[in-house]
Amino acid sequence: MERYDMNIPKITSWLDALNAFELANKSYVIATVIRAESPSSAKPGDKAVISPDGDIFGWIGGGCAQPVVTKAVTDVLSDGNPLIVRISPATGNRASEDGVRNVHMACHSGGSIELLVEPRRPRRKVLLVGATPVADKLEIVAPILSLPLVRLGDGTDLSEFFEVAIVATQGKKDKDALKKAIQYSTGKIYFIASPKKAKKLKEQLVDDGVLESDIDRVCAPAGIEIYAETTDEIVVSILAGIIKDYRKELRHSPRTTEQVA
Repeated sequence: MERYDMNIPKITSWLDALNAFELANKSYVIATVIRAESPSSAKPGDKAVISPDGDIFGWIGGGCAQPVVTKAVTDVLSDGNPLIVRISPATGNRASEDGVRNVHMACHSGGSIELLVEPRRPRRKVLLVGATPVADKLEIVAPILSLPLVRLGDGTDLSEFFEVAIVATQGKKDKDALKKAIQYSTGKIYFIASPKKAKKLKEQLVDDGVLESDIDRVCAPAGIEIYAETTDEIVVSILAGIIKDYRKELRHSPRTTEQVA
C-alpha cells in the first residue's frame, strides 16, 4: 500500500491531520467513539483521523480496539460506506447487521466500545479540454461541488493522470482534444457532442490507430439527459453525470463478524 508523506512539519491533533489530508486531497478515515463502557480507556466523543496505512492521529482507545479499527479503515475506503464497529466481550458470534460490524473483544481487560468509522476519499480530479462558454462555466461550478477541475492549457501540470475528462470543444479541434483527453485520463471522457458527431469522430480515431478500449471511454452525449439547451443546463447535466457515475461505484459490500486475536 502506498505510504503517505504529508509533508506537514507538526501534526498535534486529529484536526491537524484532517486539514493536512484535505489539503493534499488524500484518502483518510474519521473514527469517532459513540459509546464506551468501563474499563475502556476511550470516552464518547474521542476521535481520530486514520491514514490508509493505519497511522492514527488522535485517540480511540488502546491496543485492543486499534487493530479492529485499522481493518475497518481498509474496508470503508474500499467500498466508500461508513461503518459502525461494536467491540464487546458479549458480542460472541452474533451476526453483523447491515452497516454494523460486531467484533468479539478477546482482550482480558474487557470493556466495550462502539465507533463510527467514516471514509473520506480524494475528490475526483477532472481534466477539462476546451475554450468555450460551457468550459468557462464548468470551471466556475465544478469546484463548488468539490470536483477539482484542471483546464488544459499552456503550463498545465500533466505529471499525473486524471480520473475523468470533459471535452467541451464544441467543434473546435474536437479530435485533437479527444486525443489529449485519452492521453491524460484513465476513466470516462464526457464529450459534449451529438451521437452522430461522436460516432464520426470515433471512426476517425480508429483510423488514427487509437486503441478501441480508449475510444470506448468516450461518452456522448455527455451527462444526464435533462433536455439541456442553455449553457447552464449543459453544465448541470455534465456535472450531475459525473456525480452519478461516481456514486454508482460506491456499492455496499458484505459486513462480517470478526474477532480480535
